[in-house]
Order: sequence, then C-alpha cells, then structure tokens
Amino acid sequence: MLISPQSYVEDLENESYERLVKERDKLIREIRHFEKHREEIMNSEEGMICPSPDVVYLWNLDCLSLFCMLIRDKFKEEFEY
Repeated sequence: MLISPQSYVEDLENESYERLVKERDKLIREIRHFEKHREEIMNSEEGMICPSPDVVYLWNLDCLSLFCMLIRDKFKEEFEY
C-alpha cells in the first residue's frame, strides 16, 4: 500500500536541497520508464501486482508536483533568494 504523496513529501521536507533534487530525479526516471514501457508493463505479470503500475505512475506524478513546490521553497531558503 502506498502512503499519500503528501506524507511522502512531508517526510523529506527537512532534507537538503541536493537530496530533494536527487529524489525528484528518481521520480522522473520512474515516470519516464513507465511512459516508455507502459504497454509492456501493463501486459506483463508486473501489471498484475498491487498497487498496479498505473497507480504507481499516478502516485509518482502527484509526488513530483509536490516535490517541485518543496524544492522551490528549499532553494529559496538555502540560497537566500
């Protein structure tokens, strides 16, 4: 079971800007992988797992949108913008 995107991001809000960027990049890699291989993934045994890959994809997108706001705020805080 996935935790909420809000909880996931809240757990990382005290991390450094650099750490947040790495986490964002990980999410982007997972999103791109699913987008590139969606048909293969959904038609394989992997497509039968719970939560399904398309649910994980949507979760990753939600996390990414929240991460972008957090990274923005962290950048302003750490670099006194």
